[in-house]
Amino acid sequence: MTTRRPLVDQVGGQLRRAGAVAVVGPTGFGKSQVLDDVCTAWQAAGDPVVRLSSARADAQIAYAPLMDLFSACPAEVRGELSDLQRSAMDWVLRRVGGPEPDTTTFRVTVLSCLHAWGRRARPLLAADDVQWWGPGSLDVFGFAARRSRGSVSLLAALRPDGPSPHDVLGGGAVEIGIPPLGPQESVAVVRSFGIPLRAAARIHTATGGSPRLVSDIAAGLARAGIPISALDATPLAPYARHAMRARLADLAEPVRRVLLLAALAADPTPAGVRRAAGSSAEAALAAAEAAGVVRVTAEAVVFAAPVVREGIVAEAGGEAVRRAHRVLAAASLAADDRAWHAACALGATETAPELVPGLADAAASARGRGNHIRAAEFALLAVDRAGGGRPDLLVTAARDAEAAGRFDLARTALDRLVRTRAGPAARARAGFAVLDAAGRGAALLADVAAQALADATAAAEPALVSAAHLRLSWNAHLDRGYPADALTHAEHAVAWAERAGDPAGRAAALTMAARIQQGRGTPDHARTLRRALEAGAEAEAGAKAVPGTEAGPEAEAGPEAEAGPGAKAAPEPDPTTAGARIIHDPRRVALCFALLEDRPAEAERLLAELRPLVGDGTGPADLVRLLGSAVQLHAHTGDGRTAREEAARLVALARDVGASPGPPWYAAATAELAGGTLEQALGYAELGLAASEEETDAVFAAHCLHLSGAVRLFRRDTAGALADLLRVRDLTRELCIGDPAAIPYHADLAEALVAAGDVEAATRTVADGRGRAAELARRSVLAALDRAEALCHAAAGRFTSAEELLTAALAAFERLAYPLECGRVLLARSAVEHRRRRPARARESYAAAEAVFRAAGAPLWAPARPERAGAPAGLAGLTEAEQRIADLVADGRGNRDIANSLYVSVKTVEAMLTRIYRKLGVRSRVQLVALVHRELVHRDGRPTSDARPPPAVSR
Repeated sequence: MTTRRPLVDQVGGQLRRAGAVAVVGPTGFGKSQVLDDVCTAWQAAGDPVVRLSSARADAQIAYAPLMDLFSACPAEVRGELSDLQRSAMDWVLRRVGGPEPDTTTFRVTVLSCLHAWGRRARPLLAADDVQWWGPGSLDVFGFAARRSRGSVSLLAALRPDGPSPHDVLGGGAVEIGIPPLGPQESVAVVRSFGIPLRAAARIHTATGGSPRLVSDIAAGLARAGIPISALDATPLAPYARHAMRARLADLAEPVRRVLLLAALAADPTPAGVRRAAGSSAEAALAAAEAAGVVRVTAEAVVFAAPVVREGIVAEAGGEAVRRAHRVLAAASLAADDRAWHAACALGATETAPELVPGLADAAASARGRGNHIRAAEFALLAVDRAGGGRPDLLVTAARDAEAAGRFDLARTALDRLVRTRAGPAARARAGFAVLDAAGRGAALLADVAAQALADATAAAEPALVSAAHLRLSWNAHLDRGYPADALTHAEHAVAWAERAGDPAGRAAALTMAARIQQGRGTPDHARTLRRALEAGAEAEAGAKAVPGTEAGPEAEAGPEAEAGPGAKAAPEPDPTTAGARIIHDPRRVALCFALLEDRPAEAERLLAELRPLVGDGTGPADLVRLLGSAVQLHAHTGDGRTAREEAARLVALARDVGASPGPPWYAAATAELAGGTLEQALGYAELGLAASEEETDAVFAAHCLHLSGAVRLFRRDTAGALADLLRVRDLTRELCIGDPAAIPYHADLAEALVAAGDVEAATRTVADGRGRAAELARRSVLAALDRAEALCHAAAGRFTSAEELLTAALAAFERLAYPLECGRVLLARSAVEHRRRRPARARESYAAAEAVFRAAGAPLWAPARPERAGAPAGLAGLTEAEQRIADLVADGRGNRDIANSLYVSVKTVEAMLTRIYRKLGVRSRVQLVALVHRELVHRDGRPTSDARPPPAVSR
């Protein structure tokens, strides 16, 4: 477990102010860890700490906590007590025998001890596991606590179902609840065990952020030596058994029986649990809620952690679970629930063909309500009770799992299809579901994509072959260096869809082709997208004209699945499988193109057109995909508040459904840059980069690197910015990305190179980006390059040219209505005015930029000022890049080492040193080092404590 620093600081601060603090939280929420950290800080300040701890085994020992107190009591404090009080202490410590002293004697003894101790120091009494204290200990300690405030500080860790904080610490105690870990906190814990981000997000969702459950599962997986991949579907409950047993150990057996009934119900309600459990339900649920296991409302019984729900079932054992299902079947009011529980009440290998139609109907009903997870579970259970076979149900289960973003369920359905020797068409369709459910992680599933093509070819259905090539195209597009392969597969998908007469499949394939062409900077992409939109409109019109074609995934199994392997029937258009979903909808790609081509109004129109398509019946996976586009639109137009709201919704939804975390974290970083903080933007960008690299998604890795490089640039971390942005440049070349608007890094890289002093390389970078941007008419990219080129001119002293470029850039961004980019231009103008030594105009531009960012609710993206704050007076004439090189020389660094540190060439370092020598009037490296150290020593006319002797000079 990592230290929860803000919480520890809060507890410590309240303890100093109020004198008594109760830390309250369920078992496993890290109360003892917080106590440990507070006690460590208290001792570091020089004050004594006494830990009063207990355990279940100590519950029968009279006055066990007082043993800790009296054992730690200093001899001089003991010397102040009366003979009767010292005798009571010895009785507790079992140093003397005889009858037990009366309660009043114990009360006065503890109180006198605390008062005497408090006159010598400010001891902290930290009480842990108070639920195991006997009534005598609680009475004595509570009496002393109420009367010793001011002499000692009191800290206690309490459970919600344990003693009251006021009974333990007195009426003035401050109560601080321990919250669950946030998503990023959980990720930090899990990733410390080497577990990928996607699996880490799954663990957070399964545990509800319970610190003990998070760390136990992560540690258990690490100990087991199981290779955890980004798409891992290993059951988590077995690795949480120890923590779950500790959490449930204090609940009576009747409470656990009621919890089992609630755990087995699909959507448990207090009324449903009462029908099944009878009169004992209410008290049992209250006890479970007090222990932090569930939260009970009028409409629902919600488990604090899904993995605890799974663990309750696992711990109960097979017969108890079947018995509970029989009880629930009898108590259920809904036919679907009765069918589920009746089927689950049978043994794992028992078949019941008569139940299969009801389960299949229940799956369709759940799908109609938009509950695709439940639909998939019903279909899988129906296959179990049918005794195998039924590829139609397995295919629909896979497609429902994909709609819900549940890769694990989709993979389960595919594996069963393979084992049951289903026909190739069914296997291909289930393979498509697995690939789509993997999201950006599909790059890890090249074997599944290849097998899907083989199965589709064997089935001799052109629509399926088209869909297989579409997934292979997507797979190659995500990975590094395969755009040509991706485009070839997309073109094959188009041809096979045309052969099948499948306009939906053709629209999806053309959409993919347009996406790849645009990334490569091919002008054909606009025409290809128009063809995709036409095919999409044709498919939509056809679906409306033919009743039943929008019935959902049950239509996807196809005629072979319904009639059994080997049956022949005319192929039918398969819109959901072939790509009518949001993931391949041409309007979504048109939205992305509108943003790239600086048409935000059109992007807004397309977003509004797509939103109704991700309603309650489509499943959350489509909403995840659409929200990413919404965040980009709002960030582009400077609506940072809405961008952050949409990003928070996106990250939470993606985490809950187990979607690829790279794109959501990238969206969150974009939103923070538009309306949050640079620190948070950088944190999100780094998470997105890590997730994308784990899933071998080179495209989003480049996007996240660009964002992190830009943020480091704004934070004046020139070396870090260059490291990231140079990697982006290399990645875009490997990916053959030819459109500078796809990942618009050129202007940021040029600005970082100017800050590093390599104006020549910055100028080349601007020219490299400008040629393609002009050819493709990328207006915002050209305006950003104007801003970067202006900084190049200013660095070379060509201020008139710089001013002209900045004026043009500001006018372009104002026409595009991109306020944040206007702010960046104004900041650049401020920097140029500083360089021209016109401070009044510099302040004016800076204030104008500040007003722009404040109006947009964005962080101040302030690049480094030309004058470094606090620079020695004799070095003030140097630029920031020159100052940095002078400092590195003074530290004894050689030219090659400096060049590597700043990501510039040795030639650039040598040229800058020549300028530095000229500006400072020195002739050698030795004289420069001496000047730098002399300035440090005599800054402000007095020696400084951080002055250091000059190092040996490297040449």
